[in-house]
Amino acid sequence: MVTFNVKFMPDDKTVKVYKGTKISDAAMMAGVKISFPCGGKGRCGRCMVIIGNRCGERVLACQTGIESDVTVIIPSEDRSKVIASTDHRKVKLDDITPLTSGYGLAIDIGTTTVAVDIVDLNKGIEVYNAADVNLQRSRGEDVLSRMQYAEEGGTKELRSLVISTINDLIDSYEGSNFSKEMITSAYVAGNTVMTHLFLGIDPSSIREAPYEPIVKKSTITGAESGLDISATAKVVCMPCISSYVGGDITSDIVYSGMDRSDGLSLLIDIGTNGEVALGNKEMMITCSSSAGPAFEGANMTSGMLARPGAIDSVWMVDGKINYTTIGDTDPRGICGSGIIDLLAQLFKNGFIDRRGNFTEKANAKDRIFTIAGDVVITQDEIKNIILTKAAIYSAVRSLIKNLGVEFSNIEKIHIAGGFGNFIDTESAVTIGLFPDVIRNKYSYLGNASLAGAKHALLSQTFRERVDLVFERMTYLDLSSDPVFFDEYMSAQFLPHTDKMQFQSIDF
Repeated sequence: MVTFNVKFMPDDKTVKVYKGTKISDAAMMAGVKISFPCGGKGRCGRCMVIIGNRCGERVLACQTGIESDVTVIIPSEDRSKVIASTDHRKVKLDDITPLTSGYGLAIDIGTTTVAVDIVDLNKGIEVYNAADVNLQRSRGEDVLSRMQYAEEGGTKELRSLVISTINDLIDSYEGSNFSKEMITSAYVAGNTVMTHLFLGIDPSSIREAPYEPIVKKSTITGAESGLDISATAKVVCMPCISSYVGGDITSDIVYSGMDRSDGLSLLIDIGTNGEVALGNKEMMITCSSSAGPAFEGANMTSGMLARPGAIDSVWMVDGKINYTTIGDTDPRGICGSGIIDLLAQLFKNGFIDRRGNFTEKANAKDRIFTIAGDVVITQDEIKNIILTKAAIYSAVRSLIKNLGVEFSNIEKIHIAGGFGNFIDTESAVTIGLFPDVIRNKYSYLGNASLAGAKHALLSQTFRERVDLVFERMTYLDLSSDPVFFDEYMSAQFLPHTDKMQFQSIDF
């Protein structure tokens, strides 16, 4: 068969492939990163590359075959770690009883982002943390597309991608007198699909009734995990209660302390999956709605993760957009916290109506609104964000109504998720993402999934609480819940159709 050389720039990597091989497959063979948010179906347009010897022609990598020797230029993007820190921080715990001696590895496998903490188990000190994009994202933006990819034979590849992501993060730590073999234990927290793929298990069957995980609890060795750690290390996965409520929520609940509370607490995890928990030390009920990755900036013209150049806050003065960017650099795009602010400001200032349609005041030519420079948002993107917030809020309302309580009965509302600390409460309430309650009820936890995994490495008490919470959790299936359907339809407006639920918002 005829073969051709494909050179990828700026990586400066060359691979020989057969005629007709897709550019996307050639990139994978060469070890070059290209994202395919729609799973390589040609729908999203996000895998655009430049053919260097065709006068700069732009093509979709997932749809274009190789027909000659070619140079493929991948548009520049910031591939640096989202977070990287070497702060030595003492972990505050009631007791320090680590699984083993040496170093521990806490891992949060998110659908979009993977984060790790390296902990000195002897001293109870976090020595390093870092996060980066989950390489699985190149094979699908959300859990449903990855389940489909796994079902089509991609389980092994998806496992390899997430293991590579974690190992790259481990490799980025260069502590003195440290070697990867000194990592003797690891705790992994992730949603159910991510946990299954980490273990190399095809999760596609869990999307069907009875919606049960294939594996709920798992403990393996370092050698079995594929991680660059001690071969004899103990690797524990946080337990998953259902197909769409996984170990990350178990970790969130215990870290928040709501399992020890006398009063009712609500936990909302803002991510690709909109998971919610409601309960106290006596009971715990959970649910999940498919929110989608809009708040991670996915499927948006100018959406991006929280990296330098991302607009992270927005406010308007006299009809003019003001903003800040991460790193105080020129705007390259807009991330989750900025998206929430932007919608709130556009709505409050009359630039969009309650359905998310642009008004004449917005002066949005072709239904495209310019935020700053080349950073824009379209009317269709705004409507998608409204559907995302509706999915999360209606999941919250469904738990509240099914339990027969009101928001006034809730003592604390914990917000978890990678960018949770950066969400402006007023903006979130204004668009109908968060309940309109007394603001001091809100507690922002940040990445509670990762924090819980870190605490589990160090505390026997914490590990016992994880087991107790898992045994006590009840899962509410929203797909068969008539309350959720009604709530979801009502929440597809800004902020909502029911003014009584948002009395502090003028609409």
